[in-house]
Amino acid sequence: MQLTRHLLKGCPLFLVLFHDVLAAKNNHCPPLGPVLPAPTSPSSHPAVQSAVAALTEIIDGLNVAFNGTAVSIGVQSIHERTPLADLHYTPPILDPRGASQIDASTVYRVGSVSKVFAVLATLKTHGVRMEDPITKYLPRLRELAQQQKGAPDRITTVDWDDVTIQALASHMGGIGADLVTDLTSFPVNWTQFGLPQAREVLGCVGFNGIAPCNATEFWDNFGKRDPVFAPYSSPVYSNTAFFILSLVVESVSGVPFNDFVQKNILDVAGMPSTTYTKPDDKVGAISLDDTNWNSSLGIEDPAGGLYSNTKDLLAFGTAILTNKLLSPRQTRQWLKPITFTSSWGYTIGAPWEILRSDNVTSDQRLIDFYTKGGDLGTYHANLVLIPDYDLVISILTTGPETSSGVVQLLSSQTITTLLPAIETAGKDDARAAFAGTYVDKDTNSTFTLIVDDEGPGLNITEWTVRGTDVPSHWLNYLGAISSALPEIHVSTRLYPSGLVAGSRTAWRVAIDLGTPEEIAQADAQLFWPQASCLAWGLMDRGVYEFNALDEMVFNLDDTDSGSVAISVELVGFQVTLQKIQHSVIRKEL
Repeated sequence: MQLTRHLLKGCPLFLVLFHDVLAAKNNHCPPLGPVLPAPTSPSSHPAVQSAVAALTEIIDGLNVAFNGTAVSIGVQSIHERTPLADLHYTPPILDPRGASQIDASTVYRVGSVSKVFAVLATLKTHGVRMEDPITKYLPRLRELAQQQKGAPDRITTVDWDDVTIQALASHMGGIGADLVTDLTSFPVNWTQFGLPQAREVLGCVGFNGIAPCNATEFWDNFGKRDPVFAPYSSPVYSNTAFFILSLVVESVSGVPFNDFVQKNILDVAGMPSTTYTKPDDKVGAISLDDTNWNSSLGIEDPAGGLYSNTKDLLAFGTAILTNKLLSPRQTRQWLKPITFTSSWGYTIGAPWEILRSDNVTSDQRLIDFYTKGGDLGTYHANLVLIPDYDLVISILTTGPETSSGVVQLLSSQTITTLLPAIETAGKDDARAAFAGTYVDKDTNSTFTLIVDDEGPGLNITEWTVRGTDVPSHWLNYLGAISSALPEIHVSTRLYPSGLVAGSRTAWRVAIDLGTPEEIAQADAQLFWPQASCLAWGLMDRGVYEFNALDEMVFNLDDTDSGSVAISVELVGFQVTLQKIQHSVIRKEL
């Protein structure tokens, strides 16, 4: 509670009393993804510097609650060489085996963050297709059905032919969560808790001083476990799934799993301190008398066995977001959800734990946070990727006062403190690069853009082509050619599409029909939230001579202060306008 009070005092954003279900501020509906380009030098922006200072003050105050717990927090923009936040807390009490001072090089155990590496290794194994059934690569899994005491059926036996590689990577295989956590392996009299006398004892774990399980023990026992769900029914967290993925990597590549990860991921990303084997104790964050530092996890290594540090995890996240480990298309596909959960704000990828929020930035738009948490005894970690802002966050902790809940709180604190400032930096960059007035006198065309706080993206305040006010005719462009069209409020905002060719960058217009109040009234009549937010279905609808009326292509010029738009092509209207005036609107810090 002491830590909670300390963090809440530092950031009132934790005190969210009302949840706004609007699509974005003033009911604007942007497309999914970035609404402006990410800032390219955020660490130099005054708002970001102030936010980092505020976060530093909060971390420095952890001595109020942490007497034996080490904390490391790193935040990196992929556009900068050094972290914009590099914060560490060294508690008064640490185990003398380990590091005496905590910094970005100090090694922690990262638990289930390891699962990201297992999935990535599978994606990088040539010849493996995620949609294939697992039995294509491991037909021996079918033999596990023989371990059932009675006749196999759908309740007692996993249908491995229905389980795909993707299902295992995204917790959708329906298989048992674990083998190694069978209670019989722990030296406890379980009969005093209502359980019968054990007739079968697995005898292996991998932590709590109990020897780890090996592959033989998996093949001899996992068939005794019932499925939880049919594949692709409902997600259920499974550590064992990632051991099975490691077997696929080894079977197809012919290389031991750990060696494959080293060569194809760690070496490529530049992660010299990340290993599956215990490093020298002196580099480790080790809480007093901790036993988890030395634990060998055996078959659980692919699911949770890695050691790593802040430097390496920031390098890893940067390598992902800069397409250093996969092609751009593969990266975009990987950073997408596979399934929902029963929580509105939580979807599952492979193996991403994707958190969704619309209360972090001032534009109140929906943002996806690609996270992977990890817990191993006293070690608790979180890796966060924020593709919309090109950010990577690493949070590592160990000690008696930390937990997965504490790491979630620290993650929320870091995000809600820094991201509004990153948004401000991005707005200022966009204001300098794109805002202003563009004209073509020959066609009597004018196009004016501003960056404001009324909503996300760029606000189109004037859009006249050949003397015609474009927004007032948008219903006509959508095919409703009529002189009796109703008068309706039309809001036009511009968003990046992510398509770039040399000095040219494409953007798309999203149209909001109706005032914010009218949109809210319409939404209130339907049973699902944000019903009017249909940007994905309404873009690219107005087309003239095969060209979209909502497509804009900026031509950029490199300057000492960054790339600046010098013209914009209104593709569907077949006219190019030159920039004549920069926006004079400035955001006060």
